[in-house]
Amino acid sequence: MAHAELDHLQACLNLALDTLRKEIDSSQLPPLSQQSSVAHPLDDPTTYLPSTGLFKARRLSLACLGELKNLIQSPLDKIMDERFTVYGVACTDTLIKTGIIDYLSDVPNPSQGVPATELASKFELDSQKIIPILRCCAASGWVKETRDSSFALNRCARTFIEGNAGRRLNFSMPGFMSIIETIPHWVAESDWKLSRSPEQTAFQIAFKTPLVAFSWIIENPDVLVPIADHLQVFGDMSTPSIVADYPWEQLQTPVIVDCGGGEGGLVSSILDAHPSFRAIVQDMENVVALTSSIMEDRRPHDVANGVLKVEPHDFFQPQPRIGNEYSFILRHIMHDWPDKEATTILGHVARALGPKSRILIIDMVAVPNVDSTATSAQSLMHDSKAKGPDYRIPSHFGSASRIVSGSSVHMMTMINGCERSLREWEKLVKGCGLRITNVYPLRAHTSIIECALDTRALL
Repeated sequence: MAHAELDHLQACLNLALDTLRKEIDSSQLPPLSQQSSVAHPLDDPTTYLPSTGLFKARRLSLACLGELKNLIQSPLDKIMDERFTVYGVACTDTLIKTGIIDYLSDVPNPSQGVPATELASKFELDSQKIIPILRCCAASGWVKETRDSSFALNRCARTFIEGNAGRRLNFSMPGFMSIIETIPHWVAESDWKLSRSPEQTAFQIAFKTPLVAFSWIIENPDVLVPIADHLQVFGDMSTPSIVADYPWEQLQTPVIVDCGGGEGGLVSSILDAHPSFRAIVQDMENVVALTSSIMEDRRPHDVANGVLKVEPHDFFQPQPRIGNEYSFILRHIMHDWPDKEATTILGHVARALGPKSRILIIDMVAVPNVDSTATSAQSLMHDSKAKGPDYRIPSHFGSASRIVSGSSVHMMTMINGCERSLREWEKLVKGCGLRITNVYPLRAHTSIIECALDTRALL
């Protein structure tokens, strides 16, 4: 009896894992182990950039595992699995907020585990509540049960330790669950079900506010700082790849303007790698004072010499930096907004361009799964001489693209934004008098969509 799908997925997974192993060895990285008491370099994309082959092999491995789960798992189990996912989020949040994560990371023999009774006594908690929470986290791989009701951290959970990137990234806005609960009503039943306005979303319904999400956040300082921290880490996850995978030496403009550039981390990394550029960080009035302070502390020489400037600018207003001297970055800006607002933002920058200027839109590109993509040994191993059959996996890489699809739904519910497909990007860009000159896939979940003035439209 032929088991075509199962056989193809198994062969594809074997190839992906074999390549992953070879790439880890050739990169001189330690073997992956959940039992390790120290983080692995691959655990933090903000500080380590994997080889192209390693990035592809890991992505394909995750895609194969997801497709195998879809093939094998009972649909009823799948329903229960998805329904209970939200509890996993709550359980990791509980381990962080109670201090259990930090405590487990600092015990003398971390691999032996700590009894739940000890944790309950230490933090004045009920052990009968702590044990199910820890076991839920164990099912997700964050911790392991070393013996009955004793628990230790797995390697991946070390990202949650105070001061690490995962701790800053793991922020759930109070009331977030109410937004999720509102989605079916908002989409199917509410008076706003056909609206694409950022003022008529699940967020406004759940929070009972007329404010756009960003305005509400600014008015609530208790969530403003952690959200800013979360967004900073989210951006930093792609920074090493942005610096390495885009041909910056081909830019013909001496100045890079980072629109909505936050604390300036991206342009700082670009200047480190390409000191011939000058840079300007633009953001709102309430942000630039902090950014200026950070840049004066980290790059005093560049600030003093005019290599790096920080200035207030609202990207819903005309762009003041005009002409051939400037190219512009819009990172994680466009996905925040519906097409109408996104066109306004992009249009202001487009009207500031000179013939040599470029706009670098750094955002996710949603891949419609209209067909499977042939994944050959050559493309996986980044080696034209590699031999192996073609495999077919979802063109969006299935489970490996869940961050993209999840982000799209999140931006939709918050502000009617979305992650756009390449066809949608082309339509948006063309409507602003631009053309896409290239798309650079990154070793991250984002891509760089390079745009220039569409001089053909002027002929």
